Amino acid sequence: MPIPIPRRPSGFLLGHAAAEITIDAFIDIQCVHSRMIWPTLLEVLHYYQHEPVSLRVHLITLSNHRQAWDMSLGLFALADGDSNKFYDFATFIYERQAQFLNDEFLYKSHHDLIQLVADFAVEHASVDREVFIERMAEHDIYIDARTPIRYAATKAVWATPTLFINNANNVPVDHNSNLAQWRAIIDPLLHSHQL
Repeated sequence: MPIPIPRRPSGFLLGHAAAEITIDAFIDIQCVHSRMIWPTLLEVLHYYQHEPVSLRVHLITLSNHRQAWDMSLGLFALADGDSNKFYDFATFIYERQAQFLNDEFLYKSHHDLIQLVADFAVEHASVDREVFIERMAEHDIYIDARTPIRYAATKAVWATPTLFINNANNVPVDHNSNLAQWRAIIDPLLHSHQL
């Protein structure tokens, strides 16, 4: 079955849409390794903020991360297509990831999870709780939240974090890498464009 055309491309973009150096990161909000790489991704983009470098994050849900889907719905609902809101709220949620890991939620209900997502949204952005919960359940949010995993399938992504630089996935950086290791890859690419 072909993938339906989404209303907007997968992912949340920071940086110029036509950047010469593109970073695509497939992450899961409940993935510990995704949480580890998150501050580095933001540091990399900040370092190259005046260069033609972009970051597009694709939020996917791995099957063993039971709370990730509803957390993702909350992220999509609060961001509502706004990349800055997405990155800010994702940072906020990653800082509280321990509260929704599988062991923490072993004996909790789906209702408990929805309330936790709403708690996060209210604390972070002072949203109206009931309006936010209703927004999480709307069809367009559902479609937006499932688009990244369909896109990930077209790129054979099966784990998080998975990284692509200029659409190549054989990149020597991962969740343990620091800014210097990223620079060792990106600086030569930038230099080749300046020749």
